[in-house]
Amino acid sequence: MIAKIIEGKSFGGCVGYVLKKDSEIIHANGLRTDSAKTIAQDFNFQRMLNPRLGKAVGHIILSWNTDDKNMLNKDIMVSSAKRYLSKMGIKDTQCLMVRHHDRKHDHIHIIYNRVNDYGKTISNSNGRYKSFKACKELNAMYGFKQSEGKENVNRGRLKGNDRTRYQIYDTVKAGLRHSKNWAELENYIRYRGVEIQFKYRSGTDEIQGVSFSKNGQVFQGSAVDRSLSFGQIDKALNGIDNVQEQFHKVESNVSTGHLTDTSIGETIGDIASALFSIPEITPEQKDPFIKKRKKKKNSNLKR
Repeated sequence: MIAKIIEGKSFGGCVGYVLKKDSEIIHANGLRTDSAKTIAQDFNFQRMLNPRLGKAVGHIILSWNTDDKNMLNKDIMVSSAKRYLSKMGIKDTQCLMVRHHDRKHDHIHIIYNRVNDYGKTISNSNGRYKSFKACKELNAMYGFKQSEGKENVNRGRLKGNDRTRYQIYDTVKAGLRHSKNWAELENYIRYRGVEIQFKYRSGTDEIQGVSFSKNGQVFQGSAVDRSLSFGQIDKALNGIDNVQEQFHKVESNVSTGHLTDTSIGETIGDIASALFSIPEITPEQKDPFIKKRKKKKNSNLKR
């Protein structure tokens, strides 16, 4: 199960879209479900409790893998959706859940009022992080298949910001496979229509983050994908540099006949460390269990 979070201003437009052909209302709370018109009216009536909130429309799409089809039914969908909302901190508010049957994969649309029953605003801070965590926990709880990543997303069905975000993702990922440093990566993606901007710590040259832009839309690297944050990209590029340097060293020594069995082992160890960041082995004397045994042995000698 994965989730897509959307926020908007018009309940009428959102409800009208969700209640299209081949749709089925599977749950409603605090709403009359006679028609799309009465549902929108009820949403807007509660919205008046906090008229200053511009984007009061909460819209979430929960989608399941096609492999989960045989284990899904209306009750399972409603149950997992309610748990998802609870983990997101969305409670005490109007909610509509609608199942669509227009795709190969099962999915439902959730519309909720960001103005709760008491007129308070339901926070949307850290929404994407909380959503990822909630989906991961629910997948484990219900036995749903975990998403296999962006590589399996159907690019042809993407529109707007999502389409641009995936285009940036594909371009930067390809750039990382063909680049040895930041300069080469920047040139590679710029040639393909993606610009890069760095965020610096105030008053210093220290880089704090990275953003990518395409077609006038700007996304933080971590918002495109967690693997595209500044730290993760820098780590990947440095790893490439270190590994290539070690392999060049091996090739050079082999060609000149200066590589001994011992140095071969040391070099292979260096390459493995660069690739996998092998942790340093803690000296035996720092092992707390060994200290405890030594202390006990010494106390026995004193007796």
